[in-house]
Amino acid sequence: MANQSHKYPDGFSVNEVVKKNGARYSLVLNTPTPDAKLTLFVLMMNPSSADGEDSDPTVNKLLRTLGASGKYKKVVIVNTTPIIETDSDNLKNRQAEINKLAMVNASTVAKQVKLAGHFHFLVATGLIKKGVNDKSYVALMDQIDQQTTGDGLYVVDLTKDDYGKHPLYTKDDDVRNLKWVSKADAQWHLKLHA
Repeated sequence: MANQSHKYPDGFSVNEVVKKNGARYSLVLNTPTPDAKLTLFVLMMNPSSADGEDSDPTVNKLLRTLGASGKYKKVVIVNTTPIIETDSDNLKNRQAEINKLAMVNASTVAKQVKLAGHFHFLVATGLIKKGVNDKSYVALMDQIDQQTTGDGLYVVDLTKDDYGKHPLYTKDDDVRNLKWVSKADAQWHLKLHA
């Protein structure tokens, strides 16, 4: 966990945190615009330190840039794995735990997709790591694809390997101007629309 605490930006509040045994399955936040029609649904690699009390730099960046846009009534954050880890490189040593939690994670994501209604889906995983989160990423994306119709897939940009870039180290203007993408192959590499 990070030593420094981060407050959620003014106007945002925690709606729900699904957390159990040191894993965070989802984080649902209310925005300052509860009458907006859309939900922003965000898939990242793994949760960092944001919870019901404190935020973290990535969540705050998403809230400041996208959540404050007036387009979204809620921001729902889920992950390819629910294991809380501030350094995703440490996940490779936790593969058994990732596999053990995969079914509960997939079930939680499915529930959140159903509750979200109409949404923009932001794929912001960063690099998908073979043998760490590649299987859970593909399974979640397949599941989400089957559950939704007409909801747009977006990225802040693409990584060199054609996955959704992580927003933390991306310019605020690039985060605000999401790019529409679609599935490029069975491994859920993504491609930009013209």
